[in-house]
Amino acid sequence: MTKGFTSDDRGYVNSFAVEPKTSAQEEPVFGFNKNAERISGRLAMVGFMSILLLELATNLNFIQIVTGV
Repeated sequence: MTKGFTSDDRGYVNSFAVEPKTSAQEEPVFGFNKNAERISGRLAMVGFMSILLLELATNLNFIQIVTGV
């Protein structure tokens, strides 16, 4: 491990240990994190586009498709 040091205006050296690097995860795996929000948004876009394509293919709006009118 390397050591660090500082010196004050009078030239006195203050030695201290350098903090070791840690390898902890930055984001939680479960719950509301950036990755979950990104996936949720992309799934919403896919769903919205599939409804639009279904309306174009059947020439019916979404309410007519759902209710069977």
